[in-house]
Amino acid sequence: MAIPMITIEQRDDILKNFGNQIGALGKGDAHKALARAVNRVTTTLQGRVVRVIAKQSSIKTAVVRRSIRRELVKPGSNQALEGKIIATGRPIPLDEFNARQFSFGVKAKVWGRVQRFPGTFIFAGTYRSGNPVGNGHVFHRTTRDSHPIEVLYGPSVPEEMVKDESAKVFQSTVALMLPVRVAHEVGRLLPG
Repeated sequence: MAIPMITIEQRDDILKNFGNQIGALGKGDAHKALARAVNRVTTTLQGRVVRVIAKQSSIKTAVVRRSIRRELVKPGSNQALEGKIIATGRPIPLDEFNARQFSFGVKAKVWGRVQRFPGTFIFAGTYRSGNPVGNGHVFHRTTRDSHPIEVLYGPSVPEEMVKDESAKVFQSTVALMLPVRVAHEVGRLLPG
């Protein structure tokens, strides 16, 4: 289970840049403002990460959305100022990626492009039989004999969330959006 987090800690530049304004708010209002900023960034980030994971892995958007949830900070409480995006799930069977059997093996659209998986099969006997071996899954043999066989799997949402474009979107969104949201929320609560 992958858990990327947005955290505001005492060593952060945000606290240095807004230190006087946060001090003027007092402890309760400061926590409220920072919590609102973290929550807004976490919510925005969840939507962006869902879209990027669906694109980079070819997992259906609805499946990605069901696999990802967020944990927000309760404003005004004494909770740590951290927003979490939590992904759960196992690797998805290759048959979920529009797998089709050919004479050489199977083709499926995974990780954003159509890929060939030589020596794999969906159907028993010949590739034209139309007789699926086991619920339409994609299999490969583990030895030269006809058995044992194993199901092939594609990507999983937790693995995809912490790599490639998804990780870049996470880092850039936090770096660009968090200071702007903190300035906005602090400005709303300051008198005058």
